[in-house]
Amino acid sequence: MKLATLGPAGTFSEVAAGLFQPEQNHDIQLLDNLVSCLASVGRECDAAVVPIENLTEGFVSPVVDYLVQRPLRIQAEIRIPVGFQCLSNSANPTQIWAQFVAAGQCNSYLHKLGLPIIHTASNAASLQVLLAAEEASAAIVPQHISCPQTLQVLNNNIADNPRNETRFVVLSAASEEPEYRKDEHWKSSLLLIDDNDHPGLLVDSLQVFAKQQINLTSIVSRPAGSQFGDYHFFIDFDGHRSEPGVASALKELAAMNNIHWLGSYPAAEIGKQ
Repeated sequence: MKLATLGPAGTFSEVAAGLFQPEQNHDIQLLDNLVSCLASVGRECDAAVVPIENLTEGFVSPVVDYLVQRPLRIQAEIRIPVGFQCLSNSANPTQIWAQFVAAGQCNSYLHKLGLPIIHTASNAASLQVLLAAEEASAAIVPQHISCPQTLQVLNNNIADNPRNETRFVVLSAASEEPEYRKDEHWKSSLLLIDDNDHPGLLVDSLQVFAKQQINLTSIVSRPAGSQFGDYHFFIDFDGHRSEPGVASALKELAAMNNIHWLGSYPAAEIGKQ
């Protein structure tokens, strides 16, 4: 398969893509932005591996919003730890480079360091400008990247949340789903599209899941873009749609909502598909 994911080389996205069916040796294409990754699915690429949720930052809005317009299918999910280190070319740096999301996830360390922060387009770019720097400088770099011999590690664990992780999904345009196996933990995802709004719509929808004793693992609202108060809802829940309780819930839910079905897939453990 040809997989699209967010580049450049060394990103957490590339790490996640490498964990998807590693025995298959997929062709990983590194693209410049998330929309390009998503738009390539079913066209230049067979699937895309994109971040959908971070433990501290929450859901990745561009991915959820894209799925409203083009409901691709989730084939798998991958969870990886997200940790950062501070590398430097000097014991006393005078400035630090950081990608803006990384900087937000290492805010406490940066505050204590008290250096001017120069934002970069990616974590890989932070490392590259540090390697080329002549002045005493530092950079925030993912923990999975080895420290080059010309640099030193000022601190090998600087994230605000040492347990932070990101959940990635493998999206394809194919309607086929992974084969259901009873001994696996399954998850499913869907979008409730707000084109039939009425008082109690969300409550009525959630009660459908409660009636079948289905555990919701996440729910996030996104503006519909039509007027204030109109929202779409992205929902993850435990179970596979071939299970009787899930099938009944989906049938009842479809009678009151416009549903974009996104798929059933094996739930991932951290560091695994």
